[in-house]
Amino acid sequence: MADPHIKCELDILDKLTVILYRSAFTLAAIIMAVIGSETNAATPFLVMVALLASTTVHIYDKRFRWLIQGAGLFAAIWFMAGLWQPLALGAALFVFSALSIKEYFCFKVKALLLTPIVLAGFWFCLIFNVLNIAIGFAVAGAALLAFASFSKWRMPLHFDIGDKSRYQV
Repeated sequence: MADPHIKCELDILDKLTVILYRSAFTLAAIIMAVIGSETNAATPFLVMVALLASTTVHIYDKRFRWLIQGAGLFAAIWFMAGLWQPLALGAALFVFSALSIKEYFCFKVKALLLTPIVLAGFWFCLIFNVLNIAIGFAVAGAALLAFASFSKWRMPLHFDIGDKSRYQV
C-alpha cells in the first residue's frame, strides 16, 4: 500500500491513475446516494466505477491488488453478460469495501472500517427485499464513500503512490 511519508516523482500516468481512483470514490458516493431507490438504473454505473477504481488502485502486494481488480472485472463481465445482476452489484460493492479497508490501513481513517459492514448490509437487504432498510444502508454507504472521497482529495497525489520500488509486478 502507498506510504504517505515517501514522496516520489510522479509521471503523467501516476497522476492520471490517482485522479481516476479518487474520482471513482466520488462517483461511487453519488451513485450510492441514488441506488437505494433506483437500483436497476444505478447498478451499471456502480459496476463501471468499481472497474475504474479497481484498475487504478495502488497496492504494493500483487495478491491483494489482483483480488480487487479481479472483483472489478468480474462485476463488469457478469453485468455485461446479463447474468444475475445482484451478484455484479455485490462484486462492485466488494471492490469499494476492500478499497475502504486499504485506505484505512494506509491513512488510518477509522470511519472507513464501517464501509464493508454498511455496504454488505445494503446488499443483503436488497437481496432479501427489505427495501426500507436497504435505503438506509445506501445513504450510510454514500456518506462513508463521500467521506473517503473528501479525505482522499485533501491529500497530495504522491500519498497514493508511495515507494514505486516496492510494487510487485
